[in-house]
Amino acid sequence: MLALRRLNSGIRRRIDSSAVCQEICTLAGANGWILGYLSDHEGEDIFQRDLERDLGISRSGVSKIVAGLEKSGLLERAHIVRDDRLKKLVLTERGRKYTEMIRADNQQLEQQLTEGFSEGDLDALQGYLTRMLNNITNTD
Repeated sequence: MLALRRLNSGIRRRIDSSAVCQEICTLAGANGWILGYLSDHEGEDIFQRDLERDLGISRSGVSKIVAGLEKSGLLERAHIVRDDRLKKLVLTERGRKYTEMIRADNQQLEQQLTEGFSEGDLDALQGYLTRMLNNITNTD
């Protein structure tokens, strides 16, 4: 488990020192994940509850992050026709730009991390990580 901790720390240091992170230093933690999620689901009606469910973030955490992203001009809340009480989350043009930058940086990091791995190695690693995640989340 020490190896996982060291890997996590190394990844965090790499992300924190990247040019993209320096450009968008206000984005930390789950902010990038939320922007990516909204980008992946562009054209769909996405609400805060979807982020809670799909990203495993608490209600208060999502609320705080969304408010910050909205204040930064990266997303906006828009009314939907069928229910004025509900507000879907929509990326702004600035949010789309940042998301593209984050994706490119993440792709470069993933290539660096997996250099020298065969497809079989990567499949096995994905299987191990999925099993570990299931072990920790499916506790009774």
